[in-house]
Amino acid sequence: MVRRDNTIADEIFDQVVKDILSGRLQPRGALTERDLVTRFGASRTPVREALKRLRERGFLTIGRKGAAIVRDMSRDEVEQLYTLRIRLEGVGALLTARNITSDEIAELKQINAQFAAAVAARDLVAMLDVRARFHAMLVSATRNRWLADILVMLREYAYPVRHVHWQEPERAARTIEIHGEMIRCLEDGDRKQFRQLVIRQIREGLEVFRNRLVPLPA
Repeated sequence: MVRRDNTIADEIFDQVVKDILSGRLQPRGALTERDLVTRFGASRTPVREALKRLRERGFLTIGRKGAAIVRDMSRDEVEQLYTLRIRLEGVGALLTARNITSDEIAELKQINAQFAAAVAARDLVAMLDVRARFHAMLVSATRNRWLADILVMLREYAYPVRHVHWQEPERAARTIEIHGEMIRCLEDGDRKQFRQLVIRQIREGLEVFRNRLVPLPA
């Protein structure tokens, strides 16, 4: 029974994380034990374990009346996160450009085609999911397990910025072109230009987020 409860808790944890990263669950959205019990047909024990782990990982926080809330970020937290992302993604980009294989480049082309299809369908959830696979392929090609894990983790925590960035169709369409440019740089072995494209895309997302911020009341 313990093993089964742990397995169910894993499934609930994984699905809620996917929902947060894909935009199905938005920052400040509430999650209740009752909703998760109903959704997954689970008892309260694995639901509580999953919620505990989600809080420990920083995806959830405790709101009013003890409700679990999808964590939002302060401006300072976002800025700190992106300062670190830009530095580490720059390192990762050079490693990717040096180590990526022709088979991986071919897969990137397929993923970008899937992203284009999601953009054409205006399917935000699919766009976020496919874009995550594109990024995962790039960081895996660094051939540095620890750096790849950190880059994926930092990207996951950047979900408030991505949710804002992908709301505008023209930016999503532009990303298809940028992906194509990245792939061409990788094919040509142009490490410097590839790194610049990676950094530029991250900075553009941050800039969109900054422009959407509404000043807090005094």
